[in-house]
Amino acid sequence: MKFHEPGITALFLLFLVSTLYLAPWAENIPFFSEVLTELPNENDDLEIPNWADFTLDIQEVDVEIEEDPEEEEEEESIVETKKINLRHNLWTPEFDTCTVENIGESMRFHGADEAIARLHNLFINLNEIGSDEREAIHVFHFGDSQIECDRITGRIRSSWQKTWGGSGPGLIPAYQPVPSLSVRQETEGNVTRYTRFGKVDTTLGHTCYGGMAALAVIKDSARIILKAHPMGFHNNKIWEEVEILFGAVPMGGTLKIYGQATDTTTTDIPPSSEGKHFTVTTKLKGELEDLVISIEGYHVEITGIRLGSPDGVQVHNIPMRGSSGTLFSRLHRNHFKAYMQNWDVGMVILQYGGNAAPYILDATSAERYGQRFGRQVKYIRSILPEAAVLVIGPSDMGQTLDSTNLSYPMLGNIRSSIREATIKEGGLFWDLSDVMGGPGTMEAWASAQPKLAAPDLVHFTPKGARKIGQELDRAFRAEYRTWADAIRENNK
Repeated sequence: MKFHEPGITALFLLFLVSTLYLAPWAENIPFFSEVLTELPNENDDLEIPNWADFTLDIQEVDVEIEEDPEEEEEEESIVETKKINLRHNLWTPEFDTCTVENIGESMRFHGADEAIARLHNLFINLNEIGSDEREAIHVFHFGDSQIECDRITGRIRSSWQKTWGGSGPGLIPAYQPVPSLSVRQETEGNVTRYTRFGKVDTTLGHTCYGGMAALAVIKDSARIILKAHPMGFHNNKIWEEVEILFGAVPMGGTLKIYGQATDTTTTDIPPSSEGKHFTVTTKLKGELEDLVISIEGYHVEITGIRLGSPDGVQVHNIPMRGSSGTLFSRLHRNHFKAYMQNWDVGMVILQYGGNAAPYILDATSAERYGQRFGRQVKYIRSILPEAAVLVIGPSDMGQTLDSTNLSYPMLGNIRSSIREATIKEGGLFWDLSDVMGGPGTMEAWASAQPKLAAPDLVHFTPKGARKIGQELDRAFRAEYRTWADAIRENNK
């Protein structure tokens, strides 16, 4: 029996949301050491994936990527060119004991020297957090359904904010179709959600979706009610500011924000045409409170809501169910660029590939997919030339539970092609399948006690996602520790 089929996976996704709520309760320990999520109501409209749509990204028309003339030709070693005073007494998790020399080959970030240099530049900026001039550093974690519910992202966000400061869950959509582990969210009123991934609704008439590749259109009025999850990570509950991101607002409108600790603020939304991007930021008290965002206007496009702080680290979880990760170059370039350059983006994480595995049947197709994916890395680097780009390869994936085919036949080719293309285009690559233990390990994870993978042999259980988040954090900190050791040696 195949388990990577629509019915089985849809049932698992419903099961997963339930498990996120019930598993930690049953074990009498908090999920992620601090997090639980709610069981959706029986009438909740969860977005069920349309498996046939996965091929749409793969068969896209290639888009020529403009080169940024201001992009630096070559980056020099940060260690050699700058004297840096390292911050002391930073919080670190217990597992932060390794450098790249002793963490193991499968755990390392792989890339060319220029990609490592951009990662080192991120470390420099993290080290400068706390100075008067340093604003928040933003990290975007894009991925498919494997990162839904803020599972893997939430783990690294909590850890990095403990070390380098910052608060809040970062970007969330105006209309949330899947319960999150960080924010309980309700949307009332005449609101329609549009996405550039999955089943695309072409009636929107443009491709200015913004950095989340999704937007909500308010056609009269709407209220968005945001509540910090009571069992969420501590820093997720601290909102020092809320930033509303707007697209087209042809006739203008009115924005009203209020909460238990926040006095009502009313802002006129100026008219804007298709392709425009602007934001409205409101300062909050930084106290635990429910927040209400009320919007009135005709056809108001909301491309995101950011809950967080003006400093520290902001880590954004942006799942795109059903996507193969080749859609970025099909977003409106200037709009996407304005959206992303609105902040100081230190790193972009891309976690895709699993949705392509069932449809790639030979080595040639795997190579073509890798080339298309590599063009997305190149495209993002042209938009954010100073940011580090980390690509997380697809996890191991099984087809059956009867041991006849423990991994998709072309999964190895897909991983290799993504890795080659990523490194060629200046990105870093982290092989999640190798981190898990190699081909066939998803079945072992599904059979483990406690279970780390679901019966569909595709998705992680909450405990499995927690483990992956921790391993990603450990790999990142090994790179940071290696860099910091080199800085100390250079400063002698």
